[in-house]
Amino acid sequence: MAPSLNSSQNRRLPPEMWLSIFNWATFYPTRNAYSTTYQPFCDFQFSEADRTFRTKRVLALVCREWYALSKEFLYQDIRIGRSQGSLMTALDRRGDGAGYAKLVRRVVLPYQSTTTATYNPNPLPSVEILKLCNQLEVLVRPRLFSTASPDLPIELPRFEFEADCTPLPTLKRLDWNYNFDAERTGGINSLNVVLRNAPNLQYLFLGNFTDRTYITTAQPIQLPHLRTLSLSAISAQILYQLGYRWSLPSLTHIIIGALYIHNIESLWENYGEQLGSVEFGRHLGFLMGDHVGPCLASCPNLEELYYYIFFTLPPTFTDVHYSITSVGLHAATNMMVEDESIWKLLENHFSALLGGALPELRHVHLFGDWDHILHDKRFAPSSARLRSGGYEVHVYP
Repeated sequence: MAPSLNSSQNRRLPPEMWLSIFNWATFYPTRNAYSTTYQPFCDFQFSEADRTFRTKRVLALVCREWYALSKEFLYQDIRIGRSQGSLMTALDRRGDGAGYAKLVRRVVLPYQSTTTATYNPNPLPSVEILKLCNQLEVLVRPRLFSTASPDLPIELPRFEFEADCTPLPTLKRLDWNYNFDAERTGGINSLNVVLRNAPNLQYLFLGNFTDRTYITTAQPIQLPHLRTLSLSAISAQILYQLGYRWSLPSLTHIIIGALYIHNIESLWENYGEQLGSVEFGRHLGFLMGDHVGPCLASCPNLEELYYYIFFTLPPTFTDVHYSITSVGLHAATNMMVEDESIWKLLENHFSALLGGALPELRHVHLFGDWDHILHDKRFAPSSARLRSGGYEVHVYP
């Protein structure tokens, strides 16, 4: 039971303290949900159900004072589900666009909320809600039916007629899971249309792509402010779009989650000189060939390199790379690698990274569960290299 604000103890707490408490109590469980800057080894796919909503609702219902304090967090993150009329009323109570919609920073928009099964000349209600949110910074299009939710209809969503869209000038981050059927209807269901309506985008995640996903656009895509591009997988089609149809002059960070093709050298040819960090994902495709070596060879200004050490082939360096100052290694378990092979793989990685090809390397960041590795005698040769080289080792749980 929540304490009453009428108690003498609570009255001594200033509003700023309560705001801080509410902020932590309703903090989104995914650390990267609101971020518009690159953070190493963050999940590609966020939880689609906001598990903190129940906490937000309880806080708002305690009393008027708590409602007034918590409403900012209550409306900061919304999901456009089936009750779109009620949501629109709550966001625009005054009817002049100056209601709670101004508090919204992040919107989860399922494809079920943008279906076009029948012709309707009126704008989609979900798009009308987006128009109200004039301070929107993050838009998420989750995978269709990826999790069970009482909000989801039983019938299969249908996309038959054209959808509409709205300008998104304040949008800084877009997490987009591709859906072919929805893409055909254009508007808010089309990646190309949304990108053209979000000129100030800084962070773009593209998910649910397969080796058969076909992307086409009549007009080139220009994202002058995009700094971080996160790809759940890279295919020949995506590689072509990035190289010949998209303009990303500010791109600095790229994350590649998986590979559907072996040769991605054209990616480095097009963007290598402007990249400051590269992250390779947890996918066996990075064990089938050396992708780290060619990446560094084509990215002369690369300062930070991140990869999953048990999912990546140890690199071969033919030249010295002076730009690299930081390396991040994640110890996620690879069930395909046998126990004895793990130690040989570790030794080969550290021999390559600390063998002189990266003379300016100063920081080694270890992510995941390294505890059992660091305390095992079989790691002693690599540990000795780290100590003798004077590297700063940072361990993150």
